[in-house]
Amino acid sequence: MSTEFPRLFSPLQVGGMTLKNRLVALPAGTSMVDHGIPTLGDTGHFERLAAGGVGLIIGGATVVHPTTTLRSRKLVEAYLDEFVPSTAAKVEVIHRHGARFVGQLCHLGREFIGGESEAAPVAPSPIKTVRDAYPPHELTVREIEGIVEGWRVSTENLVKAGADGVEIHAAHGYLPAQFMSSLTNRRSDDFGGSFENRMRFMRMVMEAMRSVMPVGFALGVRLSGEEEIPGGMGIEDCVRIAENLTDLGVDYFSITHGTRGKYVKDSTNPDAVAVPSASRVRAATGVTTLVGQRIRDAATAEHAIKSGHADLVGMARALIADPDLPVKSETGRLGEIRGCLGINQDCRAFDPHLHCAVNAEVGRGRHAGVGIKAPHAKEVYIIGGGPAGMEAARVAAGRGHQVTLFEKEIELGGAARIAAASPHRAAFIDAIDYLERELRRLKVDVNLAAGIEVDDIAEIRSTADHIVLATGSRPASPPTQLSGRPTASVDDVLLGSLPEVQGKRALVYDEGDGFWPAYSAAEALARNGWQVTFATALTALASRVPAESAGPLLSRLGEAGVELRVGHSLIVPDNPADTLVLRPLFGVGDIETGSVLTVWHQPRIPVTPFDMEVGDGVSVIGDCVSPRRLSHAIAEGYRAGAEI
Repeated sequence: MSTEFPRLFSPLQVGGMTLKNRLVALPAGTSMVDHGIPTLGDTGHFERLAAGGVGLIIGGATVVHPTTTLRSRKLVEAYLDEFVPSTAAKVEVIHRHGARFVGQLCHLGREFIGGESEAAPVAPSPIKTVRDAYPPHELTVREIEGIVEGWRVSTENLVKAGADGVEIHAAHGYLPAQFMSSLTNRRSDDFGGSFENRMRFMRMVMEAMRSVMPVGFALGVRLSGEEEIPGGMGIEDCVRIAENLTDLGVDYFSITHGTRGKYVKDSTNPDAVAVPSASRVRAATGVTTLVGQRIRDAATAEHAIKSGHADLVGMARALIADPDLPVKSETGRLGEIRGCLGINQDCRAFDPHLHCAVNAEVGRGRHAGVGIKAPHAKEVYIIGGGPAGMEAARVAAGRGHQVTLFEKEIELGGAARIAAASPHRAAFIDAIDYLERELRRLKVDVNLAAGIEVDDIAEIRSTADHIVLATGSRPASPPTQLSGRPTASVDDVLLGSLPEVQGKRALVYDEGDGFWPAYSAAEALARNGWQVTFATALTALASRVPAESAGPLLSRLGEAGVELRVGHSLIVPDNPADTLVLRPLFGVGDIETGSVLTVWHQPRIPVTPFDMEVGDGVSVIGDCVSPRRLSHAIAEGYRAGAEI
């Protein structure tokens, strides 16, 4: 047993529960919910977390009252009677693996997290959030009392289900925070005005919950150390609130940063951003303190505890990427950990529920062929060493097949390695590094600078029992009408292969993708001193970039002086001496671009050098089928490796 992280893997008493270690799976809803009730898929996800060795699991996306349900009913509704047996089954499997379970209870108030509701939004005051279309209804005292009763009933249901505790979500700008903040609470009655009045709702909720909690049932409160919005609450407010609540018997505080749209930090943010805030709360209250938010490894967690900043450390996305992170860290298998990239793609899309870009089992379950030896070991040849081919090799080798991989370049990684060269996207290389380590561990025969030609296929067919084609994609050539003008592909920009252009002015044109490539090219050019105009035929900016990343991305582009234009087509005159023109799709007013380097982003082109169809003994996966996202490549590689 490793002693590298002795504090992290030491027990801790919180309320009446003994935790086997200090690692916490933070609340992250799965949307595997039917009419407000968790499904078997949801239970399976939580069992997988518990089996990976985490000490405590906090179940999130659980609401307390009909006024805060979504039309889709994809949030867990703890006030329903049917919640009890489904949650009891979840608690039972979590306990079976030695972990503890706390249910986090929430009321969104004026926030509706991007989903429609049959009820009107509600809040202490009728102040509209910029994130939603409608102003909230100002709660009456009677309505407030009804919501408090919802918290009591929901807590009682958690007790009946055998949970070990309950957490109040009073962070991220949801209803309790709306009452506590003078920015969102403009009431003149007993629930507004003074600090004591603004705390009244929260204290009523806690007292109602305490009335149905047995001795030892843990009570936690989640607070935002910094709301990160103009006029929002900061760390001084957070400390004052925590001190005020301590006398009500809080067993732990969970400290985070941000409000809705800001609290799921992507790879542009520093790691462990909330640790200083947690340290302040812990020092001021003496109460057990949990900190999370962009903490991705055991070393960071150990340091936070060793330095006295926190008692517990939480992870959400890192445990989605690799539920076995705790046991691998504790047993010294750090090289086997599949790291979270922090790109907020599949884990935040909920299409239709939780998935992960690097872990194909999330949202799909473990394939029946994974984790057991294949009945007959085969010779498997994989052509292409991008994410799809590497994942296929990892899974196939793990099942006992003899795997040989050929990659024409001198490095593995394919298009993902190029994406990693984008500003603030270097974490992409973590996925490639993980797969490389796994291929070495599993003794896959990797051949670099080993391009396979058509003439080689006959020999490969005679040797291999199964062939996996994962030959990837290439950037599209510039449109022919740009001939004679300075051009570059997104790949050229990211890899620094650019022609000389007098004046260093560039036009990046996104034909209709709305995803990262063109935006990354614009940011890379701006960082290197280019004057950049970004234009797109789409009617919105960054329309396919994850919501938590789009705002920071556009802010960076704006701060770098990038001119942003939507709803424009790019017109190329026949005479190369004439300037390019941006033409509005709606209305009039052509814009001449002047002398520019043109980066015209078009879809990548599949590389399909071999005439082989999918069938017995042949799999075709990844970008060579259709150039898409990392998550598609990983999922198809996983499935191909599992089914050989």
